[in-house]
Amino acid sequence: MKKMEQAAQLIAQNNSLFCCPICHGEVRVEKTSVICTSQHQFDLAKKGYINFYTKSSPKDYDKQLFEARYQVIQSGMYDDVHQKIAEIIDKLDYPVANILDLGCGEGSHLQKITQQLNRSSTGIGMDIAKDGILTAAKYHQGLIWTVADLAQSPFQSEKFDILLNILSPANYQEFKRLLHTDGHLIKVVPRSNYLQEIREQVMEEKQQSYTNAEVLEHFKQHFDNLEIHTIQYQWKVPEDVLKDLWFMTPLTWRKEMEQPIERITIDLDIIIAQK
Repeated sequence: MKKMEQAAQLIAQNNSLFCCPICHGEVRVEKTSVICTSQHQFDLAKKGYINFYTKSSPKDYDKQLFEARYQVIQSGMYDDVHQKIAEIIDKLDYPVANILDLGCGEGSHLQKITQQLNRSSTGIGMDIAKDGILTAAKYHQGLIWTVADLAQSPFQSEKFDILLNILSPANYQEFKRLLHTDGHLIKVVPRSNYLQEIREQVMEEKQQSYTNAEVLEHFKQHFDNLEIHTIQYQWKVPEDVLKDLWFMTPLTWRKEMEQPIERITIDLDIIIAQK
């Protein structure tokens, strides 16, 4: 079966999760198109994803960046993070979990997490960057990949058990709309030492310091009863992904690597909250 047909089949099996981003009406799948009750139509791409976003994608987040991220993540840089998130989801009481990754990039975080779950799940990745979703569909089958805007997402209200928001901007009002009554938001945010070896090369000393206190405070304004897990380790960078490590982050745009990085610091907070 071709990728486009596989994607159409997956969306058809889960069409109750989707709505039209224009009129918010219910949708159906006809051959390789998603059509709403008002006849707004969205065609699946041959590469196996669907584009609900009618504007131009951000140009700085390009194919090179997402290919670099794919190589680095597949090499194991975030393995401990994925394992922890999978453990968190497995402890929640969802026999079958509907999981939506908002700001999924090239899809490896969602792929790695769902792969480790000890339960059935439906995984959907959404990003506004078309090159990210194109890369996700290229490498990761069995998941649904969508190009869409978080401010106008193509999903029904209160349908998702788990929302993932990993190192990506948040829209808490939309998160609340998408989560069902007992759903959980899992957000990953950087801490002060995250990627410090890169920041030391590309930033002035006064710009290198960072705190996520403001992010946490904003989170608490929308969700209470937070549970926070801190993940800290240094990852030994394989020589064959050193170049990819440099190009996987916007921090290094139009900047040259001054010296090779042997180890990179992962310093993250995993924040869990129930609606």
